[in-house]
Amino acid sequence: MESKMVIRQSIGFPRLVKWPRRVGYAAALWSLIFGALGLYWVLGGDGFPFGENDPRGQMMGSYLANLSVHVGGTMIALTGFLGIFAALAMVRKWNQKRLYFLLLFYAWVMCAILLFIIPDSRILQNVAYLFMFYFDLIDWIVIHQVFCMIGGVLWGTTALAYYRISRDACGNCGRAGEGASIISASKWGKVFTYCAVLTALPYGIVRFAWAIGIPLGTENIAIIGDFSGEAILGGLCFGGAILTLALIQKWGEVFPRWCLFIAGKRIPIWLVVIPATSVSVIIFLTGLKVSPQVVMMIINGEITMKNWGEMVPTLSWLPWGLSLGIATIAYYLRRRSRCKHCGKF
Repeated sequence: MESKMVIRQSIGFPRLVKWPRRVGYAAALWSLIFGALGLYWVLGGDGFPFGENDPRGQMMGSYLANLSVHVGGTMIALTGFLGIFAALAMVRKWNQKRLYFLLLFYAWVMCAILLFIIPDSRILQNVAYLFMFYFDLIDWIVIHQVFCMIGGVLWGTTALAYYRISRDACGNCGRAGEGASIISASKWGKVFTYCAVLTALPYGIVRFAWAIGIPLGTENIAIIGDFSGEAILGGLCFGGAILTLALIQKWGEVFPRWCLFIAGKRIPIWLVVIPATSVSVIIFLTGLKVSPQVVMMIINGEITMKNWGEMVPTLSWLPWGLSLGIATIAYYLRRRSRCKHCGKF
């Protein structure tokens, strides 16, 4: 009965079942735009978002703060135009193993570069500032990073679809046989969910302390007592921790009573998985960029017992993003029902 209800909820999006065959075309179109931008910059166009055109790059943890327009533009143009052919080739199944592994490797490398190498901590910074209705830091560089992350998602889903199709699995659910054990996913999912909850708290605790005037881990009086700003930043962490518990609680599967006219109805999986996955990627990405800087500051003596609260709590972001991502996978495996495309459970 439960599986039938989930199937009815999914029928409202019939075109989505064809995404494994269509996402490659989307990746090819994105690659065309990406390559055209690289060529434009190589030919002297304005707006190259790295190197000397990005004065905040070093501070925000950019790996490409020293990239020149000639090297960077050429690499972007080549990878973009090559990506057009690679993406189109991944729309169909190939029997040649070498070509299969080469295409799959290219797609996953593109996904990793676009999601975790090109963007920096400005993504999380601006997401947090959106809750304060502060938009002044959104510039072309941030827009370009968002564009690259969209490309990363397209290349990741293209690689996933190509992998599934090539092994004769269902393109929509990935099942080639029986699905993963729900009991197993519940066990390890709880462990990573609690890890995500705990690692979300350190930054929030410090920010809440500053909001109420407690100089926890800092001597910088200028940042103490800004209740609205610090409370929002701290509240995002605590709110995220509470929402993370939905991955293992009943109210993460069924709308609670206070949801009025939708109370008691099952929560669509995508309504939880998409936001949780997006947040985990952004937090992990930021931790990846910030953590090396913080470690070096500790080694160099720039961070001491007098100012540890300003940067040390960000060290929890890397494990926070990772554990939240794994917990989200467990939630998906535990809740998914019979696939309406292949019929496997």
